[in-house]
Amino acid sequence: MKIPVIIFVFLTQSVIVQAQHVFNSLHDVWEYSLSNNPENTIYQLRIEQAEQDKKTATSYLYPKAAVSFSGQRSIDIPETPVPGELIGKPGETVYMKFGQNYSFNSGISLSKTLLDWQAMAQSKIAKLNVSLTEAQKDYFEQTLKEQVAQVYYAALTAKKAVKIGERDFEIADSICLLSKERFEQGLIDALVFNQAKINKNSVFEKLERNKLYQSQCIYNLKLFLGIAASDSLILTEDNLIFDEQNTLDYKQLTSEKYIKIYSLQSEISGTETKKALARFTPKIDIAYYYGTSQYQDDFALSFKSSDWKPNSYLGLSLSIPVFTGFSNKIQYNSAKISRTIMQKKLQDETRKSAINDSILLNNYFSSAKLIQVATETYKISGNSVELAAKKYAQGLINLDEYLKIFDDYLTVENQYFNSLSDYLINKATIDARKK
Repeated sequence: MKIPVIIFVFLTQSVIVQAQHVFNSLHDVWEYSLSNNPENTIYQLRIEQAEQDKKTATSYLYPKAAVSFSGQRSIDIPETPVPGELIGKPGETVYMKFGQNYSFNSGISLSKTLLDWQAMAQSKIAKLNVSLTEAQKDYFEQTLKEQVAQVYYAALTAKKAVKIGERDFEIADSICLLSKERFEQGLIDALVFNQAKINKNSVFEKLERNKLYQSQCIYNLKLFLGIAASDSLILTEDNLIFDEQNTLDYKQLTSEKYIKIYSLQSEISGTETKKALARFTPKIDIAYYYGTSQYQDDFALSFKSSDWKPNSYLGLSLSIPVFTGFSNKIQYNSAKISRTIMQKKLQDETRKSAINDSILLNNYFSSAKLIQVATETYKISGNSVELAAKKYAQGLINLDEYLKIFDDYLTVENQYFNSLSDYLINKATIDARKK
């Protein structure tokens, strides 16, 4: 009986074992997200697809070869007028049929485009599309890092808030118990006792909201990391103290990567204009055919080499569009308008990016100052609660005063976490754009 039980326990444990992911820093989270985020993987596949499209667009540079075989049955062989002298009827025009009812052709053809401005423009567009797809991937990764950093810092903030909230609840619970004892002894009135119970409930509700927020942050982080919902995610970093020495270096920042997207789109639109203009240009092709032909009176294909006669030619074609119903001109005008639109968008987005950068830096420096003050106030308020507890135990202050100091501490704590959240959001955006 022991062996089946052991096997059952082993199988049960193997089913419930979950993958565990431990991250020690934001850099570790970034590295994992860039490698495992499903959307980022799709962007990589799009780059590979664009590379294949580029190879297709440049195929015009290479010659093309084709092997062909054809058979034809002439239902009516056309009559050709010839001088009657050929058949002994001088001075007359005689109509004669030349050829046989069945003909067969077999050979190989080689062709090469010597000049095709449209194909050249399309090839350049395909190359630019590769760069555009790479730029889109770079911008997605920048946005992904920003979102991951924000959720990461939010999770750490929530973790810290839960830890502090549990300590706050212990204090609020002890105050409530003391209030109950004092109320039963008739030392305080019902108003003070009720305030103590309200404080306890408020701290409990705040703690539960922080726990829920922490859980939501973890699940959101799993979404970005490509981790299954059942997997365990552990963040070991526990240092969210503002470092006054760690100030922002402007040289570490890079510009918004979406500007490069608009720049490439503008360049593509310019090439599209050249492609539309190329519709007015000539196209030159050269072709060579080497084959053999066979003619029969009936459907009797022969495989004897003597029955196949050589048939080869070298051709050069030049096509010049003269009139296409104004479609080429209309398409060229449309391409010029598209180019103007993309140039305007590039200028506007560049202007907006500069403004957004200024807003970001202002918010960062302002939030850095506020969190510095909020941290100092929070520490002072925490010390005040400890002093109030000691003074209350010594009978130097009453319970009402103790509750008032604890209420002020909770207000300061809320302000501290709000300031910390604002600072970390701006910090996450800047960290994602560092070189």
